[in-house]
Amino acid sequence: MKIILFEDEGYKKLLPLVLMRPVWGLVCGASTILERIEREYPKAEIALEARGGKPSAEKAKRINGRMAAPSMREIVHPWDLITNLKEFLEDDLKHLGTGIKGKTHSSVVFYNKKNILVEKDAEIDAHCVLDARNGPIYIGAGTIVHPGTLLRGPLSIGRHCRIAGEITSSVIMSYVNKAHYGFIGHSYICSWVNLGAGTTNSNLKNNYGPVSVMVDGKRVNSGETFVGCFIGDHAKTAIGSMIYTGCVIGAGANLFGQPYYKKFVPSFSWGVTEEARLEDVIAIARAAMKRRGIELSPADIALFKKAFEQTKSERS
Repeated sequence: MKIILFEDEGYKKLLPLVLMRPVWGLVCGASTILERIEREYPKAEIALEARGGKPSAEKAKRINGRMAAPSMREIVHPWDLITNLKEFLEDDLKHLGTGIKGKTHSSVVFYNKKNILVEKDAEIDAHCVLDARNGPIYIGAGTIVHPGTLLRGPLSIGRHCRIAGEITSSVIMSYVNKAHYGFIGHSYICSWVNLGAGTTNSNLKNNYGPVSVMVDGKRVNSGETFVGCFIGDHAKTAIGSMIYTGCVIGAGANLFGQPYYKKFVPSFSWGVTEEARLEDVIAIARAAMKRRGIELSPADIALFKKAFEQTKSERS
């Protein structure tokens, strides 16, 4: 059996989360959409058809790259990755298993331990609390959770992250730095994001009403009471940054100079009001990746250049 996993124009509603990856690279729970398809069809030959390419005429089963197996739930908006997080994680843990495989301090408190997977080589430091009573918790290999951190499920934290403060009902992709105090809730944080000390987002409006989010240039009512923020790859926030409900922060944005960030920050912003120099963004990315023993490749640089050009209209 052959499967063609393809991207359609629906990717635009998932920006900036898919600005620097195909839609099947989105993490749904603890697994990417592609990994879910591979798990659902273990014997299939899977071909990938990225956006902008000519559709294949080859006879095959075609699956939209926004469909998350096994339920084949369509990911239409960014908040779909959060509202369905518990379901995705429950499915993942059926396949990945549960257990504390990493290193944990004796003072760590686990609630509903059978609903938690801490991968090998992860470290949970003293006086942390992992509360999985409302949903599973997944912590990837190589991630370090600093002392006194509170983690509440459903929650997915990828590989090689640095985590502190309080996090609930969120997806933190691999190589994210949230190494200081501050709250993150009902949010989706892409790879190589650095959240400065005290960075906090709101996930609930004061009037308890539905949260609106900027989607493909339009303000869309999510219909959800709890929605946090959505942050693209390689974005940085200054110390003390306060992020409003439903805020979208673009890839490569460097936030400083304002205490509050409301609904939309364009990709490659420099302090919100200016455009970052692409060479500076690349230099920062190179330095951040080197700290984790990863070299910025020519393909990475080409992707930065393409993303920068694609998002110029956001900053005009």
